[in-house]
Amino acid sequence: MARIVEHVPAPVDPATAFAYLADFTNTVAWDPQIDTGRRLDDGPIALGSAFEVDFRMGARTIPLTYTITEFAAPTRVVLETRGWWYRGRDAVSVTTLPDGATQVTWDATFALRGPLRLLDPLLAVGFRRIATEAVAGLAEALAALGGASQGEAGR
Repeated sequence: MARIVEHVPAPVDPATAFAYLADFTNTVAWDPQIDTGRRLDDGPIALGSAFEVDFRMGARTIPLTYTITEFAAPTRVVLETRGWWYRGRDAVSVTTLPDGATQVTWDATFALRGPLRLLDPLLAVGFRRIATEAVAGLAEALAALGGASQGEAGR
């Protein structure tokens, strides 16, 4: 199983960060491996909401369906994906630090299933590289979100 745990500052209030992150269609804006994202249901984002993202792996694009399996606004959301050959879990926590700053913790795992499990060590290397790029994009997106919020507040 491949895993990455990263802490990312968010220059917005926890509710704004949470709303942005719980809407998994936003991964298109910060994860360079995601080509498209779409919501598969209607209504407010909540437990059971589902999203499909097109993950680029080399020359191929693989559709992954993520479902929210835990939802505790504005502090925690967990999204899971599962196919016959893989399973993944993204647990996102939004906390307020003692100094008042907002921090996002992204804990992502991805594992191969069945006989493909033998390739998990190779997957881990590639996953860390891809996830590191995604987390860097997430930090930039949250910083931009903070800039937009501050700009709106100043009007």
